[in-house]
Amino acid sequence: MDVLWTIVLGLVNAVIVGVFVRRLINVGTGALRNTLVSLVMGLSIWPVSLQAFEMLEIVQRGDVPFLGMSFPAVMVFLLIFAWFVAIQLFVMLAIELVLPSGSFSQAARTVSRLPTWYRRLRRIGEIQNLLIRFGLRRYLRPRIPSLRVSMTEIAQAAAQALAAAGVTFVKLGQFVATRADMIPAEFVEEFSRLQSEVPAVAFAEIRPEIERQWGRPIEDVCREFDEKPLAAASVAQVHRAVLRSGEEVVVKVQRPNLRRQVRADSDIIMSLAERFEKTASWAQTIGLTDIARGFLDSLAEELDYRGEIRQTLAMREDLGAQPGSLVRIPEVFVELSGRQIIVMERMPGRPLTRGEDVLGGLSMIARREAAEQLFVVVARQMLESGVFHADLHAGNIMVSDAARVGLIDFGAVGRLDSRDRRDVLQLLLAFERQNSLAATNAVIDLFGMPPGLDLRQVQREIGQIMLRYDGGVASAAAGTADGFGGAASGFFRELLSFILSHGFTMPSAVAQAFRAITTLEDSLRRLDPHADLLGLVREHGRDLLAGTRDVRGSAQDAALYAGATAPVLANFPVELSRVVKHLQDGTLDIGTSGLNIDLIRNLVRTVVDQLVQVVLATALVLGGVIMMAFDFGPPLATGFTIFTYFGAWLLLGGMVLAAIVLAPALRDRRAEI
Repeated sequence: MDVLWTIVLGLVNAVIVGVFVRRLINVGTGALRNTLVSLVMGLSIWPVSLQAFEMLEIVQRGDVPFLGMSFPAVMVFLLIFAWFVAIQLFVMLAIELVLPSGSFSQAARTVSRLPTWYRRLRRIGEIQNLLIRFGLRRYLRPRIPSLRVSMTEIAQAAAQALAAAGVTFVKLGQFVATRADMIPAEFVEEFSRLQSEVPAVAFAEIRPEIERQWGRPIEDVCREFDEKPLAAASVAQVHRAVLRSGEEVVVKVQRPNLRRQVRADSDIIMSLAERFEKTASWAQTIGLTDIARGFLDSLAEELDYRGEIRQTLAMREDLGAQPGSLVRIPEVFVELSGRQIIVMERMPGRPLTRGEDVLGGLSMIARREAAEQLFVVVARQMLESGVFHADLHAGNIMVSDAARVGLIDFGAVGRLDSRDRRDVLQLLLAFERQNSLAATNAVIDLFGMPPGLDLRQVQREIGQIMLRYDGGVASAAAGTADGFGGAASGFFRELLSFILSHGFTMPSAVAQAFRAITTLEDSLRRLDPHADLLGLVREHGRDLLAGTRDVRGSAQDAALYAGATAPVLANFPVELSRVVKHLQDGTLDIGTSGLNIDLIRNLVRTVVDQLVQVVLATALVLGGVIMMAFDFGPPLATGFTIFTYFGAWLLLGGMVLAAIVLAPALRDRRAEI
């Protein structure tokens, strides 16, 4: 019978511990470990009780618990059972503290991640080798304070290392180049030129990807398909083809396994950003983790060609509203395009980077007209629609023998809202007209006003920058080192340096617009060496300004503003009367904006409750110890008095209450981990 009751009491204990105790301490300590602990300890309850009966010389009077047992035996058994439950409670809390729930599953997940970690470590090793190869390691070490470091040299080496590291880091450099509010101008200039020219992937590797996207063999779609690519980069390569219907097209297809490499590099970038933000104050100041996350989100969007397809179609439709333009945007064959492939018409001519022969055969009048048309199209994109081509380097601009210009590669697109568009145009017009007050107003509206800044001094310094370029007269002297660039590029570079040095905040959208303007000027001067972006602003500024001030749109905006503010104005007399009444009564109160009273109330209540529980648990423990120490009162068994018995119950209650107080702290600790 003893074996039977040992098993029965073990099962009863398991039920009590598994249901009642877990709810009491409100900590999920793991069902498997709870079952094992409660069964092992529960099987010991009846043998321990029998030993206690023997030690205290208690007569059991029967083999069935509670049936035929003496009163002292029942009392002692209940005390032993309760203490076993309490001991199990502390055992489970101790196990949870040392080995939190989910440790075994986490260990299994860790083992499964070992290959990923190995690949990451190997990739980190490759990156470190690149740092050594391009001589960047010496710039990461502590340097002698008096030793000057060439920022241009570091920027050039960093750009070369990023180009060699692959597509993710090339895109990272291009992204950082748009954040001139974070890095020096030398890095912006070098990173803006980053292009990832790499050897082409063998057509045997590209072919399955194309056919998977099309869902049929290439021969069923194309009459001709040139296996040798026209161009190859780290993201994709472009092949010439002729469709069955006769159209000559280009097929832009992503490289195989590209996404896997990007995911691996993205994990490294995110891990480094989180580590820097925890240890470096500068990273915390700029919010490096959010910046890294924004970059990775934009990269994921760029690798999904469906966005580029939509942007190309929208800009092509917008260009259709400008009849007679010499600028073209290619037609996209949507039915053959998808997430990792784009099929579009082949634009005639060559990219400006390799267009010397084409440009040499054109008259200066034709080149000047092509540059002017390109400016008008991009300016309208930026200042009227607000969606513009943000990567206007010479490789993305085609020029043909007929002096027609084509825009390609709409993967990077900038967006400006109506107010920013107006301010950018105002800044250009103010620069062209040497109006420092208008330029200052545009700068403040674009970037805000840092506290404590002298407005008159800001206007004076902006005026000095404008005078150095004299509205375009200094264009020839303001060119960049490679012979391109003009007054607008120099003005925006100096203005950017001024903005950053005075603590203005640079929105990423505006930074993209600035970079697009300076890049556009470089491309315009490739088309026409005498092109003056500010002169074009002067010539077309009135039309562009009229486009941003559409009368019908302005009337609709005014009606919208009036509708939004009318209820506030109508309610103003009532609110004013209420404030005056409170002033008269002396009951005016200032609201506690930003303070959550309910949250504070709940926090205080929780702290007070826990304090009361701690005091009560301490009192019970001390009371139980004192009662057990004073051995007097009627004897319950040999050497065991009633006073000692109830002291044991008080001590038990104090221990259980202490466990209830400790459990939430353990839960919060596990949540932090």
